[in-house]
Amino acid sequence: MARRSYESDLVKINNIFADKNPLNSNVEIRNSLRIPLKRGIASCILMNPSSADNIDSDDTINFVTKYIHINIPDIHWIRFYNLYPFYEPSSTKIYPLIQSLSETEYLSVMKENRKEIKKTLRTTTHLFLGYGQCSGDALDKANYYDIETKNLLNIIEKNYKNNIYVFETSQSEDILIQNKYPRHPNPNNKHVAINHHKCQVKNGNIVLI
Repeated sequence: MARRSYESDLVKINNIFADKNPLNSNVEIRNSLRIPLKRGIASCILMNPSSADNIDSDDTINFVTKYIHINIPDIHWIRFYNLYPFYEPSSTKIYPLIQSLSETEYLSVMKENRKEIKKTLRTTTHLFLGYGQCSGDALDKANYYDIETKNLLNIIEKNYKNNIYVFETSQSEDILIQNKYPRHPNPNNKHVAINHHKCQVKNGNIVLI
C-alpha cells in the first residue's frame, strides 16, 4: 500500500507515538498508535489580573472558562492575558498603581507583556478581546489606556490572521463601548456576557463582521 502523509491541519505530527516493535526478523508488530489531534487554542485578553494563579481562580477566569467550554466545544486550551499585567482586583486602582511605578519599571513590564501576547498569537486559533474600558480621568486614559490598546491592536493586526471575537453583554444594545472598546465579560456584575461576535482589527480599530 502506498504511504500517506498525516494531515498536518488535523494532527500534531511531532507528538504521534507508535508502539512498534519487531517480533522476529520478518515480522513487525504495532500494539498501539496514538495520534493527538489539533484542537482550538483560545487566548483571552482581559483588563488586568485579579487574583488567579496556578492554585486559586477568580470570578472572571471561572466565568470565561465556563463560557468558552459551553459555547465553543472544539477549544481544548485557554490562555489568559491582560492589557495590564498588574495584580489588582479593583480596576479603579490600576492608574494609582501604575503611577506608583518608575517610568522604567512601567515601560519594561508593558514591553514584556506585549512580547508574551505576540508570542501566543502564533498558536492561537480563537482570540477573545475583553479588556473593557478602564475607569479613570481623561488624562490617565490618554497617557496609559489609549496608548496600550493601540499598541495591542497593532500587534494583533500585524501578527494574527485567525478568528477574533468580542463579548456581547446584557447591559447595552451596543456590542462595542463607544463603537471602539470590547466589553469585559463582567462576572461580578449583573450584566454578563451573553454572546460573542466575530470581528477583525483593521487600521488599528476593532471592526465587527
